[in-house]
Amino acid sequence: MKAMFLRFSREALWHLVRLAHRADFAWFLPFIARLPLPLAYALAGLRGRFNAATGRDWRSLALGSRHIQRQSLAGYALLPGSASAEERVQWCKRRFETEARDELEARLVAAKRLNELSCEFVPAGVEKLCASRPRGLVLLTPHFDSFYLGIAFLAQATGTRVNSMSSAVTQDPRVDRMVSQHFDRKYRGLEQYLNGGQVLDIEVGLRPFYRMLEDHETLVVLGDAPVLPNGASMTVDFLGTQRVMAGGALRMAQRTNSDLGGYVCRYLGPGRYALEMCPIGPANDPETVARIYRFFSDRILAQPGLWWAADLLPNLPPATTAPGHAAPTSGSV
Repeated sequence: MKAMFLRFSREALWHLVRLAHRADFAWFLPFIARLPLPLAYALAGLRGRFNAATGRDWRSLALGSRHIQRQSLAGYALLPGSASAEERVQWCKRRFETEARDELEARLVAAKRLNELSCEFVPAGVEKLCASRPRGLVLLTPHFDSFYLGIAFLAQATGTRVNSMSSAVTQDPRVDRMVSQHFDRKYRGLEQYLNGGQVLDIEVGLRPFYRMLEDHETLVVLGDAPVLPNGASMTVDFLGTQRVMAGGALRMAQRTNSDLGGYVCRYLGPGRYALEMCPIGPANDPETVARIYRFFSDRILAQPGLWWAADLLPNLPPATTAPGHAAPTSGSV
């Protein structure tokens, strides 16, 4: 009888948690995105701190486990250095706050409020290097700080067609439908600022992405992802060691004779951002790839809590190849 009561209590509690999760994405997040910016960012910060305290992430709710919190702590423990357990906990808390701000930023874009935000480019004028190019451009960026807004800022500043790669994982039937709708609005909202560019799921096939680069457009791809099943891989020096990572973006850039670059977009305060670019270079030059991942590593290690994909690090295994190897090594991409 006691076991039955406990099971019923857990099921009832879980049902309430899922209802609150749905209400958050269906009502609260859109509501705060309509408020004056200082208040909206303040409430997003409170929402992030609540998520950190409860280990709440849309992927964790989909699977019924606080695995993102656990895996993030495990990922931070793999970073070079001698951070204490307490420091890693603080990084993890900030990771949830950063993700919550990204979710607000997505809603601001969907609500057509990009014109209320400002972005400075570092170094000054670097955005001009992304405009009117004689070949395609692949820009890598990690799940770091406000990378999503950086896509819109780049398109706005250059006036050129900018595209981005997404994933259909957000439409998994285990994901709450209001979360799936949030991501759909996030991507469709972004497209209105991309000068005709698109945000397409990788699952649609690679031909559209090759066509973008062949037409000398810009394609933004997340550069801190593990290798997909049967996907191309590459070995790069990332976060203190040689790691095997997804190499599909590099392979596409090489096959289309495109250039390769990287950026991070930083949050400075309510409505204010800075986008820092890594020098662009030929995709076939190993130094181009090495430079980009040194750039990413330096920014992440300076502020680990802003890297909200630390949960992926345990899935980026150390490599046994010689340092400097950056060519795709396997897969069909």
